[in-house]
Amino acid sequence: MRKLLRRGAVFAALTSAIVLAAPVAAQAAQPNQLCRTNSPAILYTSPDSGIYVPQGALVRILDYRGALHYLARYDSTVGQLERIRIIQESCYYQ
Repeated sequence: MRKLLRRGAVFAALTSAIVLAAPVAAQAAQPNQLCRTNSPAILYTSPDSGIYVPQGALVRILDYRGALHYLARYDSTVGQLERIRIIQESCYYQ
């Protein structure tokens, strides 16, 4: 019985160490930050039109637009941009 309890304690310690060592997901971009795009994207100015944003371009995040989009500005144009197109780690305040 003690051997079983010891194994359980070791397993619990290893599990908690793995959970603590897991990488933390990148935070979402914040309003007024500049962020780079990770791939070419469309900045949607209406549901069926927009402008092309190249990979690596700087866009300014203006606001959140639900779980999948940001309201963003690129080259003086404001529209919706998919969140997956933003490199979250690249975002900074200017």
